[in-house]
Amino acid sequence: MWLTFALFASLLFGIIHILDSYCVNEVFDKPWMGAITSSIATLVAVFLPLIFLLPFMEIVIPSWKVILLGISAGVLIQISQVLYFQSLGYSEAGIVSAYWNLIPVFIILIGFIVFGRTMSLIHIIGVAILIVASTFMIKLDSNFDSKLITFFLMVAASLLQAIAYIFEDIVFDYISFTHGFILLSIGLVIAGLSPLLLPSIRTELKKNTIKLAPVWKIFLIMEIINLMALAFAQGSVSIGNPAFVSAVETTIPAFVFILSISLFLLTKNKFGDPRSSTKLPAKIIIVGTMVIGVFLISLS
Repeated sequence: MWLTFALFASLLFGIIHILDSYCVNEVFDKPWMGAITSSIATLVAVFLPLIFLLPFMEIVIPSWKVILLGISAGVLIQISQVLYFQSLGYSEAGIVSAYWNLIPVFIILIGFIVFGRTMSLIHIIGVAILIVASTFMIKLDSNFDSKLITFFLMVAASLLQAIAYIFEDIVFDYISFTHGFILLSIGLVIAGLSPLLLPSIRTELKKNTIKLAPVWKIFLIMEIINLMALAFAQGSVSIGNPAFVSAVETTIPAFVFILSISLFLLTKNKFGDPRSSTKLPAKIIIVGTMVIGVFLISLS
């Protein structure tokens, strides 16, 4: 059952990556607008229902340090999302999503450097595999002029996500998942909507309203799919081996490549990306190599 949950979560995350790419390249005048629209979607999908659920929830107010860490994790994730959206403006969704697999590398390196945790030979091999695989993925990027820009943007995004995950891990030691998720969501919304305080950002967004208004349903659908993916991912972790689950979720780029090609053909060029078919066997092999790397790192 855990494998079904993990694969379905990977499929849903793959769909999100493709829709993100569509919005960045066809809807948003500026890629960073994705962070603002996702924050608005979070307000609607998370905080609106929360108003009605609060009377039935046990309210626990943690220490200010836990609150700060939880909100900071959300802020870091949102900043990493801005870098991710910028990357989608340069390269295809499959390659961009593959670079997220660098997150485990940063988590284990931060644990070793900052917290003094030990790294076994298996962990070192896993880190080496992921770094080498990511290097080969750069070579497969069909957008020659911007492939390095994409890589460095996603390295920075993965580092921020890794720090956020470490913060989350600390937060969940003190409070429940529900309360931690609320703090995380607050951070996401603060980081995503605070740029609207700048007149120049509001002006840019207003110019883009004509394109944004007709596709609001897509944003809502994306948020629902994202929440479903998170639910299936958490479900797979709760009933399965985290190392195996992490390895399965590393296959997300493969889903993106295949879905992107299929949707491009089925929707007559509206969704998907024809670049995904370029050197597809090599891309799938590299993703498979990343699966091995993440699995080795995930072993305790």
